[in-house]
Amino acid sequence: MVLASFPVMGQNAEILKKIQTAMIFEKKPSIISIPVDISLDDLQNQINKGLPDLIYEDKSFADNNYDGLKLKVWRKGNLIFTENKDGVLTYEVPLKVWAQKEITVLGISQAPSTDFEIKIKFSSRFKVNEDYQIETQTKGLGFTWITKPVIKSSLVDVPIGPIIGRVITSNLPLFSEQIDNTIRDNYSLKPYLIEAWNLAKRPVQVSEEYNTWIKAEPVEVYFTPLQSVGASLKSTLGIKIFIETFVGTPLYTPSMVVDVPKLKTVANIPEEFDVQLLNVISYEEANTISKRMFIGEVFEFSNGKYKISVTDLEVGHEKEYITFNIQTTGSFKGEIRIQGIPVYDPERKMVVLKNVHLDVKTRNLLHRAAAWLLEGTLEKRIAQEFGLPLNDIIEYSRKSVHETINSEFSKGIRMRGQILSVDPEQVIVTDEAILAVVNSRAKVQLIVKGM
Repeated sequence: MVLASFPVMGQNAEILKKIQTAMIFEKKPSIISIPVDISLDDLQNQINKGLPDLIYEDKSFADNNYDGLKLKVWRKGNLIFTENKDGVLTYEVPLKVWAQKEITVLGISQAPSTDFEIKIKFSSRFKVNEDYQIETQTKGLGFTWITKPVIKSSLVDVPIGPIIGRVITSNLPLFSEQIDNTIRDNYSLKPYLIEAWNLAKRPVQVSEEYNTWIKAEPVEVYFTPLQSVGASLKSTLGIKIFIETFVGTPLYTPSMVVDVPKLKTVANIPEEFDVQLLNVISYEEANTISKRMFIGEVFEFSNGKYKISVTDLEVGHEKEYITFNIQTTGSFKGEIRIQGIPVYDPERKMVVLKNVHLDVKTRNLLHRAAAWLLEGTLEKRIAQEFGLPLNDIIEYSRKSVHETINSEFSKGIRMRGQILSVDPEQVIVTDEAILAVVNSRAKVQLIVKGM
């Protein structure tokens, strides 16, 4: 993931545009790893809200091979999870049953009714399909009587427990299918993903001081199979994403999506991920810092025999080098050109120079006019004293990443994360600016609760 943070104002918006157009730095995606923790209490509450009160109804005495029985089955209470093991949830549902039995004794027909209670046990394996729907594979595990049914008529009392038992047992696959249909039709992560996708695409201002904005472009979504852990179902969500920042008020409105790519199931996703931040130091800013450092400085050569004073300088670049065109007065009045390769010094937290030397053209000139300048005093001082501070940039980068990974996508879906490290990696010289690349390693958790 690449973010571009901009610690200086002014021409940065135009600089970024030119850098992006020239493809100076390859923008690479990252897969953000987000552990997902789904509370069983929350899942249980959501399923109970979606399950209908009326579970089953048989309105005819004549169906089921003329069994002479009518039935209505309601939920008497909530579904309650009893076990969470190997990705399979076991649960019980208390039911109230009304039964009416057609009875004929001595040519006299009656249809007395009764009601009673049972508790049915199910097990379901949960998964998330490619369309982000929560799916279950449910099977009935049997039932137990809470109160046993007896039909009382004016002629005879008929214990119908065995009959009801056979009916309930034969309908367990139907009850299981109804649970699967209810969960599949009512519980989908897709609306949350679409909302998060569109929120990510919308530019968000992360720094008023530098008028810096951030936007993301998700590409793909990955998911590991749900696992049973204590009172939770856990998985890991992986989002392949491009992130970039820019300076200047956005002049466009991103197009909103109405769908997202299919979810891809994978075996595992690493917990930690890298964020790569691009920090732009304009040559204008480098000029300002360098002039503050060196204008008015006096340099002595040959044990004080010769002295020069810096009256002006200009910072530029040539290939991988930063160049200094230095105007001097004193023992040598004219222009001296020095160049060096910028690198990051972790102890000073600055961009400093290595391989500092007078360029070839200047060396030829000085050899004739002032050979004493070649002893290296000027180059050594510039190498020792030149530095573009990165500490503020690093802290700004840290703050940007921290705010990004500690945010609420939607009601009930929140990210909570920590930054493990922020380490500058390299310094790149471009035609437009000096780029300081900072690597950040982070770890986040996605909390799904109270959706």
